[in-house]
Amino acid sequence: MTDQENNNNISSNPFAALFGSLADAKQFAAIQKEQLKQQSDELPASPDDSDNSVSESLDEFDYSVSEISRSFRSQQEICEQLNINHMIQRIFLITLDNSDPNLKSENGIPSRCVYLEEMAVELEDQDWLDMSNVEQAIFARLLLQDPGNHLISMTSSTTLNLSADRDAGERHIFCYLYSCFQRAKEEITKVPENLLPFAVQCRNLTVSNTRTVLLTPEIYVDQNIHEQLVDLMLEAIQGAHFEDVTEFLEEVIEALLLDEEVRTFPEVMIPVFDILLGRIKDLELCQILLYAYLDIILYFTRQKHMAKVFLEYIQPKDPSNGQMYQKTLLGVILNISCLLKTPGVVENHGYFLNPSRSSPQEIKVQEANIHQVELFPRVSQPPDLRRAFSQEPCRDKAVSTSLGKQIDLIGFCHNIIKLPSYWE
Repeated sequence: MTDQENNNNISSNPFAALFGSLADAKQFAAIQKEQLKQQSDELPASPDDSDNSVSESLDEFDYSVSEISRSFRSQQEICEQLNINHMIQRIFLITLDNSDPNLKSENGIPSRCVYLEEMAVELEDQDWLDMSNVEQAIFARLLLQDPGNHLISMTSSTTLNLSADRDAGERHIFCYLYSCFQRAKEEITKVPENLLPFAVQCRNLTVSNTRTVLLTPEIYVDQNIHEQLVDLMLEAIQGAHFEDVTEFLEEVIEALLLDEEVRTFPEVMIPVFDILLGRIKDLELCQILLYAYLDIILYFTRQKHMAKVFLEYIQPKDPSNGQMYQKTLLGVILNISCLLKTPGVVENHGYFLNPSRSSPQEIKVQEANIHQVELFPRVSQPPDLRRAFSQEPCRDKAVSTSLGKQIDLIGFCHNIIKLPSYWE
């Protein structure tokens, strides 16, 4: 409304006559209008305005709840990530964190780890291990020529811990992966349910990496992988934890059989038999080490897939030449005897008592006694090869003792012959 229209309304209003002048009436009208406006501002909001206000308050509340929820989930994820990092460190004894041990929580972390410096530099700000980078970390660890030079302390303890140094700095990668497999098995029995899938995945990684090591041993510098496999089995037999090693090997064998594009299974395993052949051919009947190797071969003949490789391996290159059988792994084993290798030469022979002080006639009597023993009836019940470990090693053996070991050897061959079902 314009000022002119407003003046006309006031002048036509009969109550304007109550004021001394038109100007006083206009002033009064303006004051009343201002008071009404102020009262209107102080009045409660309309229903529509109230609804809008409540809606805005709810929106603010929802936003706060959402923020709290996100913060809670973030804390959960951080906690889980920390636990995964610690679990990986415990299994593989590796880390990307070389910070001051005094600043770390010592709960759930190993005392010594191999610090993967190059990988830590590559990842820059990330100093933890997770399931997205653990495989890369394992490979980096396997390529280290001397992991002992990369050991760092993870805790503030200053106590000398030689076993922790030895485990973390294990140089032989096949033995290292086996130890990781054992630690992963232990984690599976201890971790909470939310970490169980990650522990199982770590266990599977030890098997898959062992498969890779056997398929491509040439990429690992100064590592004789097949020698390490044989040594691990030998140590397991002597240390009475052979079943743990065979459990690990069974899974590795299955992994190798799944993909034979790089190398066939026989190509991977034949070097193992080459090593056994080279070691056994120089052993004598009374050496306890021989029977440890025989246990290893006996395991291979009872493992379905290894037995097939063994059967192929013991075939002579020239079947028409009888002496070639003697040079095979099985032939070398059968050729070990308590008899004189060269007739009449008894010097340095370990199976006769005081050969240098025995007369030729006494030696002939001993030889005659050996030839008269009926060996094969004893073979019907093959002896337990582990019985050999209870006997003390001694080169100056009586004929009866050396003869008993010869019977053990024939019993071993008998056990192999009884296993055609594994070769079918």
